[in-house]
Amino acid sequence: MHRLAASLAGNFVFCYSCRAMPVEPKRVMLALPWRRCALRHAFAFSILGCCLLGVWVGAGLQACGQTRSPQTLSEDADAAYVRGDVQEAIRLYEELIKVEPDSVGARTNLGVALARLGRYNDAVAQYDEALKRAPDNPSILLNLALAWYKQAAFYTAAVKLERLRAKHPENRQSLYLLADCYLRLGRNPDAVALLQPVYNADPNDRAVDFALGTALIRAGQIKQGEVIIEQVAKTGNQNEVDLLTGAAQLAAHDNKAAASTIHKALESEPDLPGAWLLYARALLDNGDHEGSRAAFLRALQADPNDFEANLYLGGMLRYDGNIADATSYLEKAQMLRPASMEACFQIGLLNLARGRLQDALSDLQRVEHQSPDFKEVHVQLAALYARLHRIEDSERERIAVVELDEKARKQVPSQPQP
Repeated sequence: MHRLAASLAGNFVFCYSCRAMPVEPKRVMLALPWRRCALRHAFAFSILGCCLLGVWVGAGLQACGQTRSPQTLSEDADAAYVRGDVQEAIRLYEELIKVEPDSVGARTNLGVALARLGRYNDAVAQYDEALKRAPDNPSILLNLALAWYKQAAFYTAAVKLERLRAKHPENRQSLYLLADCYLRLGRNPDAVALLQPVYNADPNDRAVDFALGTALIRAGQIKQGEVIIEQVAKTGNQNEVDLLTGAAQLAAHDNKAAASTIHKALESEPDLPGAWLLYARALLDNGDHEGSRAAFLRALQADPNDFEANLYLGGMLRYDGNIADATSYLEKAQMLRPASMEACFQIGLLNLARGRLQDALSDLQRVEHQSPDFKEVHVQLAALYARLHRIEDSERERIAVVELDEKARKQVPSQPQP
């Protein structure tokens, strides 16, 4: 567990009119893309573990005859869950719901048990049913968001968390998790807007410091990010300071310095969350492809749901002709961030390599529509149209390439004559 995590390690989610029993949360590292790595290190303890936290209900109703009462069913289900017999707990909660179909607590508890077994879609269904009966319950909203998050459905998780924070802005766990979702989705301005007021009110929250610092650096606001680095430096954790400093150096294209700074942090703390991804990016920009490939793999060992690690490693494998392995990484990247034009472009190139020309055409046209100044998509479309014998379309794309080259030439400042 992170050295500052102990103060929140015992947190558990409460549901209204429910008695709650805390279950020891697991330490699960948040999967942050390369420039959001430090946020994970600061508050992962308080998020994914919550998906396993019990919200238990005593129904308080009496049944007649030999049939077990709802109270007994609830207590037996609680006991089964606590002793680790989750399947039996699920069976008992389902039996309880047959007796009390409108019980918010029983459905929430069933969702918690289902989530513990990784049955997140089934858990989502139970949380949705519970929310129909208690629309603004913060415990259920948080558990619902966590179930989507655990499936790497970060956009949907963010929508649920935004709804939760609109009603309960004081909830710190939802703040951390929503910031992580924004950063995973590349929504850096949203992350800054979310975290800046919190930082202004309390600059000593290291979780917020790291999240805001990485968001600012990733958004290119290096000077503002340096202010956050100075704040982090006051804690005395040099490895985390080096990590943010390396991210700032990488954003400023000082690649050699970034690689050196991050390597220093890794030498001191090899499992520093997010550091391998930053190091891989620095090595790649320095031309060390073999070193960067190994570092990307290390990053994915720690976080299989890292968008950028999947994207870059998949792109490298595709370029090397390893189509089978590239496919799994690039499809994972597109699943993690469906709106990403970078992922769409790489999938287009992958489809070209697989001979799926119509699929490639659709992918590349989508990128062209969203990013008309991206020269490489015009280059690829010109070649693809030629293969499809669409000569006029190929010529149009070739002209677009020439125009973009001329535009870039005019933007380069002229050098003074000696």
